[in-house]
Amino acid sequence: MKTIVYVDGFNLFYGLLKGTPNLWLDLELFARSLMTDKYEIAEIKYFTARVRGEAIDTISAHDQYCYLCALAKNPIVKIVEGYYKRYRAKMPFAKDPCKSCYKVAYATVWKVEEKKSDVNLAVEMTSDAYENKGDAFVLISGDADHAAALSVARYRFGKKTIVFNPHAGECVELRQLSTYYKNIPRDLPAQCQLPETVTLANGRSVHRPPAWR
Repeated sequence: MKTIVYVDGFNLFYGLLKGTPNLWLDLELFARSLMTDKYEIAEIKYFTARVRGEAIDTISAHDQYCYLCALAKNPIVKIVEGYYKRYRAKMPFAKDPCKSCYKVAYATVWKVEEKKSDVNLAVEMTSDAYENKGDAFVLISGDADHAAALSVARYRFGKKTIVFNPHAGECVELRQLSTYYKNIPRDLPAQCQLPETVTLANGRSVHRPPAWR
């Protein structure tokens, strides 16, 4: 069964990888470990955004660059990029309000939000369904924002829709729209890591970032 895998990189990171030494993830090995041999993976589409100098938790711009280079060596992996938007916002302190005045203290902070990745994923999935590029569409995400695209793929174009949720909880919307739904085992990423050093097509090498060990 010809299969296309759609990986919500942001959701995967916050649902399964953040705070672990498993960021150097081999997407093909990871996807194949989730499915049986009857699913022939034609393409893996990885939706992400470049950090571009601002640290996002444990990911720096250089570390992310090395990882994307390592992923891009695999011919079945397609990287689809959105972008990060940074802006000032007022946020309340994480503490109880003043007991005498009942006011909550606020601080001005930088907020960083990923943009376009959800839209990119929806466009890619619906376009692939319309062009009949695969029989099974696999979504790696627990974000209910993908429900509309999943619904179109299943009910408009008759595709087998499979969801692997990287979060511990259940996403009811995605489960209801999938022909198969499963939460990803928490220990699986550790078994699906890229080699410590990946040699690229131009002869250069990239290495697992020290911060990712």
